[in-house]
Amino acid sequence: MPISKTIKTNRITARDKLSDRNGWRHSIYSPSAPAKDYYKGQWKDDKKEGKGTEFTRYNWLYEGDWLNGLKHGYGTLSRTAKDGTTFKSYTGNWLHGMKHGFGGHWYQNGDYYEGTFQKNKKHGFGHMSYGTKAFYRGMWMDDYPHGKGVLNQANGNTYDGQFFNGKKQGYGVFYHFDTGQLQEGVWDNDICLTSTMKDICWRQSAIHPTPYPIPILQLQS
Repeated sequence: MPISKTIKTNRITARDKLSDRNGWRHSIYSPSAPAKDYYKGQWKDDKKEGKGTEFTRYNWLYEGDWLNGLKHGYGTLSRTAKDGTTFKSYTGNWLHGMKHGFGGHWYQNGDYYEGTFQKNKKHGFGHMSYGTKAFYRGMWMDDYPHGKGVLNQANGNTYDGQFFNGKKQGYGVFYHFDTGQLQEGVWDNDICLTSTMKDICWRQSAIHPTPYPIPILQLQS
């Protein structure tokens, strides 16, 4: 007849398991700094998971989804200034603690990007509005315009064509709205190698239209 042995559970391990945070709770924790981080939300197996809000000692505020202790899903990241004003930094999708998927990012210099991210970098299709009133709409790769895109400069001039690592590269069309001309050609490293210029139909409404040479007129005898 087999003898059954009772396996005794380690009491310390059992107590640690019971103390694991699960469900909706809040926690104030400070590993090494006098200022404390704060989290209020859902837990699973002692890790942030589900809906929750975290405020760090560096004045970053995150409100949204968590998975396995990391930002994951949809959420908003903001920062609080010394005067108490809160500025939104990013709202959108997250993957394992990184901006990934569709979202909007506000920059401190006034720039704003809305589009897709991949591992914290602008990647895919997106629209960037610069504080200088210029904007870019098109493809991105590793935080740079890359592929087909349209760049509208602050003065209204527009480049529609190919980009490579943030610079005009390949075939493109440049609309000089200030002079009323269209430039079509090939660019390399932001420099036009060869192109043709022609007047556009609304040339006379341009701010500084290119002057035509005026021929010398003489009376016919």
